[in-house]
Amino acid sequence: MIELKKEYVIDSDIESVWNFLNDIKQVTGCIPNLENLQIDTPTKFRGKIKPPFSFIKGKFKIESEVKGSKEKESLTIIVKGSSIGASFEITMYISISSVSGTKIQIGVKIETTGLLKTLPKSLIQKVAEDIEAPMLRCIKEKLE
Repeated sequence: MIELKKEYVIDSDIESVWNFLNDIKQVTGCIPNLENLQIDTPTKFRGKIKPPFSFIKGKFKIESEVKGSKEKESLTIIVKGSSIGASFEITMYISISSVSGTKIQIGVKIETTGLLKTLPKSLIQKVAEDIEAPMLRCIKEKLE
């Protein structure tokens, strides 16, 4: 299992950040390389993402669902992905608090199987950062 922790401050009030994080259309609009988006419910979506690995052909089918929510405090999100011979499950714990702007703390646990299990943790972390950086830029652009 791979665990990551990040902390950010967004120059926006907690109400706006909370509303953004709970708007699946806004959030999915910030996910890089997301294709074939299908929003099933206000808390669940499916789609496909092309992995940045040359040895994995095709795209990962992904499903994401908010599994827990505490008004203007925290969210728990589960993301499951699979492709031929490889799969992953990500659990994200997001907490927000009012500071000068809004502080967002993210804890991530990543479980991999199949071909992904053979990859070094540092490579999985790099891929996570390659998704997270443009996503955060997009969120900041929309909120600040």
